[in-house]
Amino acid sequence: MSDGEKTTVVTAGDRAFSWGSFLLVASMRMNGMRHPVVVGAMGWTDAMKRRVEALGGVTVRELPSSRQCVACQKPMLMACDDVKTEWVCWADSDAAFVGDCSEWLVGDDPEEIVVRKYDPPPSDFTPETLETWRRDVERVCGDALSESRYTTRVNNPFIVVHRKWRGFLGRWQRQISAVLPADVEIVTKHGTPYFQTDESVLGSLLCFDPDAPRVVERYKANGSVDKSRYFAHFAYNPKPWQMWNPYSLRWHDVVASVVDWAVANGYVAASDLPFPLRRAWWPVCRVAAPLAPWVWRAMKLRRRLFG
Repeated sequence: MSDGEKTTVVTAGDRAFSWGSFLLVASMRMNGMRHPVVVGAMGWTDAMKRRVEALGGVTVRELPSSRQCVACQKPMLMACDDVKTEWVCWADSDAAFVGDCSEWLVGDDPEEIVVRKYDPPPSDFTPETLETWRRDVERVCGDALSESRYTTRVNNPFIVVHRKWRGFLGRWQRQISAVLPADVEIVTKHGTPYFQTDESVLGSLLCFDPDAPRVVERYKANGSVDKSRYFAHFAYNPKPWQMWNPYSLRWHDVVASVVDWAVANGYVAASDLPFPLRRAWWPVCRVAAPLAPWVWRAMKLRRRLFG
């Protein structure tokens, strides 16, 4: 059995992240990664669903409208019935695969979860946070370790786990429902135990759930093993299909190669691309990139004030 038959890649996004999902799946197909894909879609247009499905081997799963960020449905999607393979890989929809990363989509040991640990520990990993995590895990799951397994927390835009841990994914989903507000965004205010929302909840379980997978000692999907094959995460706002910023410019050639491939193979017309992904606009986008974070903050403030 090939690695592509062993693992399903799962991602999700609301309408604002539909182009990110398209780029993610297109990067897989461009690099010969034929894995089945499940995409959670919230509020997408029919045209966007068809574009992603046309890439082949993609199941679009409709998500009901929710005030919670879509990332809070990660564990539900990873454990859904559309995932029929031995392993499941979560990949955030603001990312792309560089090279054939099939090797990193299968774990070395079914007892482990592939997820990156922060090194050094972030500033919000405090004794107060740990105590809240321990108490909440005990309250929701019925039991908790008295001491944390780890001295840091995890970063979860890329996760690989064996199907034997579906029960653990279910506990992660229940924990999200129990401790996060119904209208939470992808991050919440600093100083709270769940600043990184779904990521923080996963960290709490990996630290204190008595029946949790071990976190791998070495995370390999970041290019530390092979610099020609890695998972590129566009971590900050705005995203490349919205507006290029100084951080995302480092991934410009990666995104451009995926866009060129998708257009050349007829998966999308150049005229249908968002302006930041159109080749004619790239020089303008590069020059404007230093202003993008400020423009984005202003747009976000306007939405908050005026809806």
